[in-house]
Amino acid sequence: MRETLVIDPAVEPLLRANGLGDFESWFTWNTGERLSKAKLPSWRQRWRIALRDEQGETHTFYLKRFVNPPFRERLRRRLEGSSRLSTAGMEAQNARELREAGVSATRVAACGEQMQGGRELRSFILLAEVPGESLEKWVPRELPPVQRETDPQLRRARLDALARLIARLHTAGFVHRDLYLSHVFINVNDEPDNTYTLIDLQRVFTPVPWRRRRWVIKDLAALDASTPTDRVGVRERLRFLARYVRQCPHFGTAHALAARIAARNG
Repeated sequence: MRETLVIDPAVEPLLRANGLGDFESWFTWNTGERLSKAKLPSWRQRWRIALRDEQGETHTFYLKRFVNPPFRERLRRRLEGSSRLSTAGMEAQNARELREAGVSATRVAACGEQMQGGRELRSFILLAEVPGESLEKWVPRELPPVQRETDPQLRRARLDALARLIARLHTAGFVHRDLYLSHVFINVNDEPDNTYTLIDLQRVFTPVPWRRRRWVIKDLAALDASTPTDRVGVRERLRFLARYVRQCPHFGTAHALAARIAARNG
C-alpha cells in the first residue's frame, strides 16, 4: 500500500494547530458543515470547515473525502490515463497544472491518498476558499438586463475577462467538462482580469488533439446553457465568442462556434 500526504507549507502550521496533521486525522474530522447533495454517492463527502489561527482569524476551507470508490471510477481514471492517481490526486494535479498555465483556479491546501496498486482505498483534498461567489448566484441577482445596464463599459470588461479566462484554459490544452456558471467564481473587488476563478476541477483533462474541438464546444455550450437569457442576450453572447476567438482562434470563428453551440443546446 502506498500512502502520500502533501500539505502546503503556508497553511501547515494552521492545520496542525487544529489537529489536521497525520493522514488518519483527515478522515476522522467531523467538525464543520457537511455539504450534501441528493445525487452525491455515499463514497464521497464534502465539508465546509472553519479554522482559527493564533490571532483569532478564521480561515475557511472545503474538504472532500473519497473512500473506496466503485469500479467504474477506477475504470474511468484508467481510461483517462490517470490510474496512478486517486480521485483527490487528480483534482490536485489539475489545479496545479491550470495555475502553472496561467489559468486562475482554486488553491490546494492539502491532499492525501492511500493506493494499493491502481486501486484507490481513500483520498482527500482540502481546498482554500475562493473569494467572491459563483456566477450562478451573482448573475441573476447583480447583472441587469442589457437595456437597463448603467455601466456598459464595466459590463463589457467583465465579459471580456471571462472570455480570456476560458480562452487561456483551452489554449493550454485543457477542457473543464463541467463549465457551468456554478463552477466559475467572481470577485468584484478585483480588477477585471483577476475577477474569475475556476472551481470543481476533478473532471478537467487534456483531450487528444483530434477530439479537442468536440470537448471545447461542450465547455462553451455548458457555459451558454447555464447563463440566463434575460441577463445576457444574443449579441453579448456573440461578443463573448468574438473575444474568446481573439485569444483562442483554433476552433473556428465566433459565428461558427455560435452555430455549433446552438446545435448542441437545441
